Amino acid sequence: MTTVRQMFALQELDIILDRVQHDQVKAEYELSNGDVLGNLETELERDAEWLVETELQQKATKLEAQTQKDRSESLNSQLYGGEITNPRDLESLEREASNVRQLVEKHETTLSEITERIEEAQNKKSELETKLSEARAAWEIRQAELQTAIKELNKERTGFEGQRSKLTEVLDPTSLQHYEALRKSKGGLAVVKVQRGLCQGCRMSLPTHQQQRVRNGHQTVLCSSCGRMLFSS
Repeated sequence: MTTVRQMFALQELDIILDRVQHDQVKAEYELSNGDVLGNLETELERDAEWLVETELQQKATKLEAQTQKDRSESLNSQLYGGEITNPRDLESLEREASNVRQLVEKHETTLSEITERIEEAQNKKSELETKLSEARAAWEIRQAELQTAIKELNKERTGFEGQRSKLTEVLDPTSLQHYEALRKSKGGLAVVKVQRGLCQGCRMSLPTHQQQRVRNGHQTVLCSSCGRMLFSS
């Protein structure tokens, strides 16, 4: 005959197995998801692409600035070279030279801003590369730790499953089925202790005659409030 003591022992094994399986699943998930590395690699790749594009913009702006400088020097040469004496022509040339000087200043300002952004991006890229290198080294160590932990947890789980299998062999199928159903519906606790006249599952007080039946241990007694199997140690 299956006793509630056997059911309680089975539940103790199941609680341990739940913990071991939870830890194993958690370790396996962490091992399969290197999110920190992936995020750093993605950020570094994105910043590297932006840096290349900005450096190309810098080259184009430098070229344009130099073109306008050359043009400004040419206009100044014409203005002050003495070859042009017509006041109207000189006035038109001065306006053009002024516009070109403004363009040169604008390009130089833009170039200064771009250069500053590039320096910041290069510093950030260097920091990310350092972080990624450190993260890769740490991840290699963590991977080894997780692999060892999974191996140990799997070994531990196999051992407890063997103990559970031996125990369930001596339990009658009806009692085992009732236990499994209760455990599923009661948050993993099918068998609970009675302490100071209280069911430790629902904390409700038990009638005196029911407490006596639990202490006798001759039959399975269910809590009249929560329906769990009651056990007196």
